[in-house]
Amino acid sequence: MSRKEAEVLIQIPTAQMSEEQRKHLAEAENQLFKAGVTFDTGMDLGSRVRDWEFDWSLKGAKVLFKKFSDNKLPSGKPISG
Repeated sequence: MSRKEAEVLIQIPTAQMSEEQRKHLAEAENQLFKAGVTFDTGMDLGSRVRDWEFDWSLKGAKVLFKKFSDNKLPSGKPISG
């Protein structure tokens, strides 16, 4: 099976989080950085959504898709095997 780079955007809504939960989220990012796992992050201040971008910027970890929920590849073709 061939493997390709993935581009993944994880959006974490923070508007309903408590201050303590937001601190935990920031600490999680800091701990990952200290462990050598780095990636682009961002914040949409209007909707208060934190973005984690697992793309070319991801260092120290990999994103591998084992299975898609619809059992199809992004091209729409069925996963064989």
